[in-house]
Amino acid sequence: MKTLTNTLLRLIEIASIIGLNDNDVKNAKDYLMHNEFGLCYDTIITQIYEYDIEIDIKFYQFITKIGNLLNLTHENYFFMKELISDENNIPKSIKSELAKIIASLE
Repeated sequence: MKTLTNTLLRLIEIASIIGLNDNDVKNAKDYLMHNEFGLCYDTIITQIYEYDIEIDIKFYQFITKIGNLLNLTHENYFFMKELISDENNIPKSIKSELAKIIASLE
């Protein structure tokens, strides 16, 4: 349990560094303090997704590692792949903006 707690604390730290707002970081920490590991994890990944915060493949792999520790299926976090910023993947935020531009041309 200590390993999971420390891993989730690291997830929270990284989320804060990449731009997750203080309120969501605080909520995740509160869940963690009450041993609500799943809610902590879900809060972080859901809010990163909702705010279209770009991630890299290493962060996605870290999310996957924690998902495995929590015995979650891949479907619980697969959506985060949309946020990976690399040359082979268009991030969700850019896809959304492109869709708006294309729709305005019609």
